[in-house]
Amino acid sequence: MKILCTVGPNINNTEILKELIENGMNVVRFNFSHIDYELSKSLINYIKNNHKDISIMQDLQGNKIRISNLFRKEIKVLPRDRVYFCSEEIYKIYSKSYQRDYILVPLSFEGDFSLLSSANSILMKDATMKFKILDREKDIIKTSVVRGGILRAEKGVNAPGMDRRNMGLTVKDKNDIMWGIENGVDIICLSYACYPENIMELKNYIKGLKKHKDFNIPKIWAKIESKEGIENFKEILRESNGIMLGRGDLVAEVDILELPKIQKDLLSIMKKSKKDFIIGTYVLDSMRRNAIPTASEINDIYNFIQNKVDGFMLAGEVSIGQNPVLVVKTLKDVIGKYI
Repeated sequence: MKILCTVGPNINNTEILKELIENGMNVVRFNFSHIDYELSKSLINYIKNNHKDISIMQDLQGNKIRISNLFRKEIKVLPRDRVYFCSEEIYKIYSKSYQRDYILVPLSFEGDFSLLSSANSILMKDATMKFKILDREKDIIKTSVVRGGILRAEKGVNAPGMDRRNMGLTVKDKNDIMWGIENGVDIICLSYACYPENIMELKNYIKGLKKHKDFNIPKIWAKIESKEGIENFKEILRESNGIMLGRGDLVAEVDILELPKIQKDLLSIMKKSKKDFIIGTYVLDSMRRNAIPTASEINDIYNFIQNKVDGFMLAGEVSIGQNPVLVVKTLKDVIGKYI
């Protein structure tokens, strides 16, 4: 059973890596949405030199929408506040002259802003923040806050219903892939895999690199975290070596009430496959702050084990949680009891 741990502020040195390995971690996940290349390289070198049985996973950002770095503020918004999302180009023109009865927020992603025209809402922070769309213009989406929170640069944005059909590997993804291959990652996971063509493009890009440099081709995993990814699951699986179910973004892309059935349907498909199926996010989320998990978390893990999943991915529980070692030990103990 795989236990994946995400490198982050609380996992940033060889001592903590060693502790996590001793307590059950067997895959180290580097999240390339937030990557420190120098630190990551030193941690990878440590693992390769001292723990050769530990796998290294590169989780590519994919074509994720974020609040642009042009937004150099932190603003708390409340229900009924007006927030206008716009392209970076529009923000450069109007950021100093817009009306003060709304907040202008630039969005960053690779693609034309018009791809957002079919979105049915804007969400952030695993859908805990929600913005109702009131009107659309060419480069502006006017919204009203339904559930508030903090707006700041780099914050991830979900826009369910947007057109992702022509969104492929980004320049950042391609540069990160080259970096990952140069540093010998074992698994490359593509975030926001919506169509089989996304995985095919990734594999073809790696094959192209192989023509110029000799290296071991990593396993290719698809992270499923969108409605399109669910709809095209079988086709994406056919092109992949494994699947990670990213429940954090998924609950912002589909109705959360649909999640149990989605999980049941995917488990049914994966039981017929010999490929890895990893459950990510909300595994032991309460242990970010608490010393013991909730009963519902233990029940959830138990049900996944009974349905023969291949592992679990720990994210914020370990990367920013108060006691990452305890979290890993707890997960290992639960797995050991029921596997």
